[in-house]
Amino acid sequence: MIASLSRIGAIVGVDFRLRFRRVSTVIVFLLLSAFAYVWIPAPSTGRALIQINGQRAINNSGAIGLGTASIGMIFVGLFGYYVISNAIRRDVITRCGVIAASTPMRSGEYLLGKFFGNLAFLATFVCGFMLSSMVMLAVRGEARLEPFVFIEQYLLLTPAAIVFVSAIAVLFESIPWLSGKFGDVVYFFLWTAVIGLVVANETSHGRINWARCFDFTGFGFMIDQLQRTLHTESVSIGASPFDPTKPPILFNGLTLTREWVLPRLISVLAPLSLLPIAALFFHRFDPVRTRRISGKGGRNWIGKIQNLFKPLSRRAVALMMVPSRGGSFVGAMWIDAVLTFTLFPFVFVTFVAITIVSFFAPLAATLPIVFAALALIVSDVATRDARAGTTASVRSISRLRENYVWWKLGSTCLLSFLLCAAPLARTIWHGPLAFAALICGIVFIASTSTALGVTTANPKTFIVGFLTFWYVVVNGHGANPMLDFAGFYGRFTTATICIYAVISVLAIGFAQLFYRARLARM
Repeated sequence: MIASLSRIGAIVGVDFRLRFRRVSTVIVFLLLSAFAYVWIPAPSTGRALIQINGQRAINNSGAIGLGTASIGMIFVGLFGYYVISNAIRRDVITRCGVIAASTPMRSGEYLLGKFFGNLAFLATFVCGFMLSSMVMLAVRGEARLEPFVFIEQYLLLTPAAIVFVSAIAVLFESIPWLSGKFGDVVYFFLWTAVIGLVVANETSHGRINWARCFDFTGFGFMIDQLQRTLHTESVSIGASPFDPTKPPILFNGLTLTREWVLPRLISVLAPLSLLPIAALFFHRFDPVRTRRISGKGGRNWIGKIQNLFKPLSRRAVALMMVPSRGGSFVGAMWIDAVLTFTLFPFVFVTFVAITIVSFFAPLAATLPIVFAALALIVSDVATRDARAGTTASVRSISRLRENYVWWKLGSTCLLSFLLCAAPLARTIWHGPLAFAALICGIVFIASTSTALGVTTANPKTFIVGFLTFWYVVVNGHGANPMLDFAGFYGRFTTATICIYAVISVLAIGFAQLFYRARLARM
């Protein structure tokens, strides 16, 4: 028993040290802490952290604790998964897992170690965010600091999310077909489905009692308690406008009521049942099975599907390579764009499907799906050289070395315009402004995916960021013209096009500065 605990502790310790030695971890923590400053507005701005029936809640420990715990819960539940979901894959790539598998360590011990490593990492992040939020009380607060009230709000909302994300990350990494980009997309929609279930349940006054036991996000508990405590449904959290003519009110935070004790306890413990399932699928670093997970094995099911379309994609690529002759810089961009069809023949099928659907289905229904597929396809264009270990070869080519960011941007733009050729052709008939909006939306995706790929070297950064943005846009159905970035619903304005054009320019400018600085250090 002691030896088993020692092995689990060793795995947790190694994971913890590896993650906190990275500069990216420090950057993410600083960005999250800085967001607390934006999330908690000064009353002089006309906005409040918590607004109740138009009245501003005083910035005390209860209000700030609840407000920041809610954003911490969202970070853990959504972004936290993408931060920790490479723990097992890292051991596969570095071959450390093979060494671990040759020891007396059991598979269950290894998975428990990874689970507790995920748990420790996310809990440390949340605790750090909580401490930085306490500091914000001194800046924007209107009452004395009550640490135990702060801690109570975080304990009521975040533990279930931390346990759920830690367990689901281990499960998805253990199942071959969920360990890659497909699993990243599945998790995003799983998380939004869980939120939708509990929010819908509480807005209907808790008609489905068992749904509360799966309130991993804490949203259901928060909505129910706010309605019961404040006796109103007019509550908003996070930089909301308030009526300055109404007096501020005192809000002391959430409390755990009797009917919520069991559901909150079950929501924390239920994700642990996923670990035995993960153990059933865990490969224990078997070379044959790990090759299948990495996509290099001949028995990889995604590879099998792609092999069916290789004859078609090979002929299409042969035709598309004709414009690249001559060795120009634009030709290099085109070659890199076409390389996507060679590496992933299924992209050719996607191109055919987009072309057919775009000519027969309404654009308002088609464009959101097209952009979701486009984002997934282009997300790794700027990162695949680093993952394939060919960066050094690319940098040995003079023009590509200095203009790597522009090369990747051009490649991504060409690939995006090629995939969206049919929607672009059809949009021409809707007028020049609609055509400009669609062009701007495509460039926005290309520039942000390139910028995030160059700066973070991880396609997951763009995937989670864009899918979150896409989810807000699609659920808004064009109600806010500023969110209609590509003209999905025809509600965009000239200002909308200009704003996303500026964002695209700034993103590429930042990526270029970042790359130049990194190149100068070599």
